[in-house]
Amino acid sequence: MKNRIIYIAGSDGSGKTTILKEIEDKIIAQGYTTRHIWLRSPKITSKPLMAYCRLVGLTKRYTIDGVKYSKHEFYRSTFVSWIFPILQVIDFKIKWYFEKRKIKDDEIILFDRFSLDTLADLIVDTRKMNLHKTWIGKEFVKALPENTKMIILKVDENIIRERKKDTQHDELLKYKVDVYNFLSKDLNIKVIDNNSDYKTSLKETFKFILNEEN
Repeated sequence: MKNRIIYIAGSDGSGKTTILKEIEDKIIAQGYTTRHIWLRSPKITSKPLMAYCRLVGLTKRYTIDGVKYSKHEFYRSTFVSWIFPILQVIDFKIKWYFEKRKIKDDEIILFDRFSLDTLADLIVDTRKMNLHKTWIGKEFVKALPENTKMIILKVDENIIRERKKDTQHDELLKYKVDVYNFLSKDLNIKVIDNNSDYKTSLKETFKFILNEEN
């Protein structure tokens, strides 16, 4: 693809959407056209399996303080933890195929959620910490278009809970944060700390993504 691709990944509440919007505003102000894509853990061929998981209790949903949560305990089933990642590879490729057909040559692509987020979800749900080293994980890494400018935003669990109300009772939040941390190291992905000063994080992001010095 000839398009310039920008991808910001990270756990829920790390500030991805907010910073990506700042990047998009700056790009549009410079006269470019953008396409914002949110593609995370699509359910197509995996839908019947998801229904089964809810029926047998491998998927649990609960509501606290008006916020709905769900968690998948696929690691409790050898079969589900084996077949679900395979179906997710298929589903992701199907969804991405149709998304790519919509992209125009002059557009700059902005990924809010994409392949690494789907891979992170799979690791959390199956507890397979080496999944990114298997052929399944490699398929998600290969899905990244060439010349993608990518960062992972790092924010500590307690700060995420303070900033984002709908993470207050997320039982898996610490695990999600840890997964992104080790993926960034193992896959050698640029990390930007977004724990404290937002302006500093934004400036560092602009410098890396847009090659801005000031």
